[in-house]
Amino acid sequence: MLLRLAGERARFELGQSVSATSSQRLKMSREGLLLIKSFEGFRPRTVRRRDGTPVIGYGHTKSARPGATITEAEAELLLQYDLLPVVEAINSRVAIPLNQHQFDALASFIFSVGVQRFEGSDVLEQLNAGSPARAAEALSGWPDRIQPAIDAPYRRRSAERALFDVAPDRPAPLDLLLTAPVHGPNTLPRAEDETPATVQVLRHEKRPAQAPVLNDTGAVIFIGGIGLLAFAAGIAAFRRVLAAQQATDGTVLIGGVLAVTGLIFIGVAGWNLTRKRNDKSVA
Repeated sequence: MLLRLAGERARFELGQSVSATSSQRLKMSREGLLLIKSFEGFRPRTVRRRDGTPVIGYGHTKSARPGATITEAEAELLLQYDLLPVVEAINSRVAIPLNQHQFDALASFIFSVGVQRFEGSDVLEQLNAGSPARAAEALSGWPDRIQPAIDAPYRRRSAERALFDVAPDRPAPLDLLLTAPVHGPNTLPRAEDETPATVQVLRHEKRPAQAPVLNDTGAVIFIGGIGLLAFAAGIAAFRRVLAAQQATDGTVLIGGVLAVTGLIFIGVAGWNLTRKRNDKSVA
């Protein structure tokens, strides 16, 4: 019942947001919904966030109950229902005209941080001061409400800012937004000539020139094993000479070559293994 009422109200009120009462009232586009859904993720059953809040569907908390399940279609209806106060906040509190991309970016931002925090934010302050560019910069300073540990803390804000900055007559594909450079409050702009190649050169200059290192651990171990066998064969040759109490030039030479060769192989293998271990600790 709640889902049906929520869906009917969402369709009605979202449609009212573009009625003739105000030519500047906007509603969420399909692209904006996809952006929110991509960051919220679909939960077919109720789970708890890190702060203990129960959540289901695409970030819905109001009617989330332990053991409840939901379909993707039902979850989208609840998402549209949850976006009603977000749409109203943008249309009623933002004093400057917005294009569709800006509206969608703000809707995703407000859905993440909450309507109340948006109303007291520097984002709204800069918008109503007539400075959308500064509003976009301010938006970048708000971290996600619930942030996965494996992700950058401002990934969602960066996608929203990228959407906010897209020209109104240009498309905004989702993959382009999700791969936008991450910007945070302390992110420094990178010079045009500061390319990845420059960074690699700087890293290379930190290390002195050294002999080539074998990258394959299996090859290093194999060389070490050959060295051990050669060294053991050389020692065995010397023992045979001592046991027979009669040295021959050929036996002594072979034993010496094998022993020296084995020590060299063992040394090379040991040095490479030590170098690889040090490289991993530095990385």
